[in-house]
Amino acid sequence: MIRFFRGSAACVMFALWLAIIAPAHSASMATETAKPTRLVFAHYMVCNPRMGDASTVEDYAKEIVDAQALGIDGFALNCPRWGANYWKRHCEQIYEAARRLNTGFRLFISGDYCCGSGPAETMDMIDSFRDHPNQFRWDGKPVFSTFMGDRQIYDTVKKHYIGKQSVVFVPYIYPKSGSNHPNAADIDQVFGDYPGLDGFFYFGAAGTGDSLAQENSMLAAKWLGAGKIFMADVTPFYRSTGRVFEFNGFEGMQRMWTGILKDQPTWVEITTWNDYGEKTYVLPFGPQSSDQLPPRRDVENPKPNKYIYSHVAYMDASRYYIDWYKTGKQPKIDRDRLFYFYRVEPKAATGKEFTEIETTRRLKVNGVEKLQDSVFATAFLTKPATLTLVSGSNRQKFEMPAGINNVSIPFALGRPHFVLSRNGKTLVDQDGEQEIADRQGVTSYNYFAGEAAIGK
Repeated sequence: MIRFFRGSAACVMFALWLAIIAPAHSASMATETAKPTRLVFAHYMVCNPRMGDASTVEDYAKEIVDAQALGIDGFALNCPRWGANYWKRHCEQIYEAARRLNTGFRLFISGDYCCGSGPAETMDMIDSFRDHPNQFRWDGKPVFSTFMGDRQIYDTVKKHYIGKQSVVFVPYIYPKSGSNHPNAADIDQVFGDYPGLDGFFYFGAAGTGDSLAQENSMLAAKWLGAGKIFMADVTPFYRSTGRVFEFNGFEGMQRMWTGILKDQPTWVEITTWNDYGEKTYVLPFGPQSSDQLPPRRDVENPKPNKYIYSHVAYMDASRYYIDWYKTGKQPKIDRDRLFYFYRVEPKAATGKEFTEIETTRRLKVNGVEKLQDSVFATAFLTKPATLTLVSGSNRQKFEMPAGINNVSIPFALGRPHFVLSRNGKTLVDQDGEQEIADRQGVTSYNYFAGEAAIGK
């Protein structure tokens, strides 16, 4: 069953659907003037709606319901271009979906300057939704963010908005070095060159959990130390066509969350909700056994988008840290949960030769040599328990204390097996939903993230 809705009470879902069918008449967020802190957003690729380019307001409403169920307070809407023919039109639908739901879901535009948008588009991005009830505001002013951006964009915002109390500008701007991994000099350079910024967003993603956590921490010290906003990055995993980074299952994301608990950024942005290309997506789209997105509305006979495995367990495991970050209090582990993470192909061929094209493509992906052919498990335990991991002939038993535990074993072809027990009672005895297979040279380097059924 496709997991569009994750609530436990049918009456709640019915109420939400009433909100979709009957547009809300209140504008409760329009007058929001307080400074709500400790909010968690997700970077939403407007070009990748779950149901495709012909998505309806109702489709977007379902995505918002799913996001809120995962602890997400709003979307940062990534728009590399603007105009009524696509990005602006889809943003209008997303804002309308949030308005109809009337659940306080916050939205703001994140201008993406990869692809030619300029000052005119920037001003329209800011002005189009400034009075919308779901526009995210800080001190009563609409928030605007970016991916990239340059001096021209900064000068535009500074000239027309900064100082006029009409926008809060929290962009991601590359340093002059062009580095994805800023050092102290890079951070000082951006801070000094853009004095009018209200704050800074770190769109990290392309790194390891340790490196990104360290960079979040350095940026937090600089911007928060100056009394400004800092929006930190959290990502589950990263793999583009040219590079890949090992996160050791949930451990990399967990490292970022523990850094956030220490640094206390103003907000957090999960990058991303739905970037399938770079494999940073966390949205739910189907059962754990699925390896493709649901049929899209924009084509009559959609081709399967295979090797898109579930990542929602990254968010389910993150919920503990989201609640901790928002409340400032460490949550109690009140039920046992077992999450598992593994790639579904080995990083190299196993008994079969790659073709020349496949070998060339594989070698062009930097970082492959650092990937771990392993099954990773993260257990949240109320009391001590025993976890046995099995993959092919590899088998290991782990005696784990109460709390959060991370373990792993090397993987083999086939489905890994998980057995969790306590005091002679079996809590879990099941295979992973996805098979580790040699697909004759085809490898997506993508992770599958699953959760065992315990007491469900």
